[in-house]
Amino acid sequence: MGKVTGKVALISGAARGQGRSHARMLAAEGADIIAVDLCADIETNEYPLARPEDLDETARLVEKEGQRAFAAIADVRDRAALAEAIDRGVAEFGRSTSW
Repeated sequence: MGKVTGKVALISGAARGQGRSHARMLAAEGADIIAVDLCADIETNEYPLARPEDLDETARLVEKEGQRAFAAIADVRDRAALAEAIDRGVAEFGRSTSW
């Protein structure tokens, strides 16, 4: 039994880097994951950001750990879009326990 078995975690920036790493680690410890990422470039950033296929890969890696993943493209700067993504993830899993 993992440290977070039975929990549901929300991870923003989940498509790559630290977000993906956190999603994989929490899944390995037993958590289901609500993975959120913008999956688009923004003007203030000089390098390319994640793409939808990156978020899909994070979900696949979570599922490879034996956990469920709900992936949503949403901009965390947009409160309504983030709330909608969270609501959809909570509906998918029946709960969230990470915030």
